[in-house]
Amino acid sequence: MDDCRFDNWTRTLGERSDRRSAVKGLAGGAAALLTLARAELGLAQDADVTLEKNCKGSDAKCSKNKDCCSKKCKKKKKGRQGKCVCAGVNQGCKRDQGCCSGKCKGTQCVCGDKGDICRKDGDCCSKICSSGKCKCVR
Repeated sequence: MDDCRFDNWTRTLGERSDRRSAVKGLAGGAAALLTLARAELGLAQDADVTLEKNCKGSDAKCSKNKDCCSKKCKKKKKGRQGKCVCAGVNQGCKRDQGCCSGKCKGTQCVCGDKGDICRKDGDCCSKICSSGKCKCVR
């Protein structure tokens, strides 16, 4: 949860007065935290996608495109070893490490939320990348 929505959440939680509602809110919060933890660990990939454990993240040395989580191996000269480059939003990926936004859903990179890594504004859903992190729209 980002601080853009935190104030609304705390106001909503503060309005609840009975114990039953408070327990429901805590259970929902625990479920949300578990979901976020799974996403951070890369366990929340779509079930129909085979995870490629041996793919390499950005800036790793590579010989061919399939070596990289981004499916992009950039070589300066043909036949030489290259370097994996991150994939932008809506480009192909194998794992989160292959995306400039750090988020691979299915087989495509998606935009990042507040606090996610980014290299340029287009990597963020808010279109605001500052100091390597997506920022909130105000």
